[in-house]
Amino acid sequence: MLDGLFVTPAVTAIGEALHSAHADDGRLAVVGHAKLATALATTREVVPVGMSARAAKKLAGAVGDLASIEDRSLAGVVGTDIATDDDWARVLGTWIRAVRDGGAIVFVDRGRAPEASRRALCAGLTEIEQRHAGRAVVTSGLVTHL
Repeated sequence: MLDGLFVTPAVTAIGEALHSAHADDGRLAVVGHAKLATALATTREVVPVGMSARAAKKLAGAVGDLASIEDRSLAGVVGTDIATDDDWARVLGTWIRAVRDGGAIVFVDRGRAPEASRRALCAGLTEIEQRHAGRAVVTSGLVTHL
């Protein structure tokens, strides 16, 4: 999704979202986007998840999926294209399982801000925020495990 876009504005918006959610410390999983993982790894510990075989060879610590990550062990998860994913509920459920209480889920989509907000709310995220980075919409929310 972000391949044709500049990654820097999205990374800046993601950093702001993580800071606002007080998820500055701890490991961060970046799902399916090698450029985002590389850019975010310059300032924090990143676990690349679900990368292509070629990208996984270049990224240290890459894992195939979040199943290998302990429950509630991450400060946050960053992913893309939730607003257009037909299986979004299962995907967000997997991400939420891996994030600690009070951690953040951040997703980047091209447009579709209302749908991204709706899906974040339906997944049970709280304190939803959205930022625009060019044509990309960065939606973030806090994870609360009850």
